[in-house]
Amino acid sequence: MSKFNYKVPGDCIQQDIINNVIPETLWQKVYLYLKKLGYNVYAPGQKRNKCTESYVVIRENGVHALVGNISGYKLFDIIVYSPMDQYSTMEFYVENLKEALKKIEDLRPTGNETPTIIDYDVQAYTTSIEYQQFKSLRR
Repeated sequence: MSKFNYKVPGDCIQQDIINNVIPETLWQKVYLYLKKLGYNVYAPGQKRNKCTESYVVIRENGVHALVGNISGYKLFDIIVYSPMDQYSTMEFYVENLKEALKKIEDLRPTGNETPTIIDYDVQAYTTSIEYQQFKSLRR
């Protein structure tokens, strides 16, 4: 099996890795699943240049304990970027993405979504969708 390595200069992951790697974490599972569906997917900080086509950034957003600290949940932000001249297609892109993510059983939407704002650094509209993974906590 190939080793999961998303920091390949000039690209995210080679196609053989996308097709052959077994994900070890939920982050990797989401990343590889979306790549297989044809989405442009990045880790936080990996893409910094001007947005010329829609893409997704997957960011882990902390682990939170529930009562008794035996179980809890990990939060994930699915951040969507869309070029400044494609605002009218962004809603469809986001809805298609949410529909695709329903297939990942370990990932549940929290219902929290940010409003669309402008990210002037990459010249894009951006929004995020929050998901959670319930899990037992390590002692």
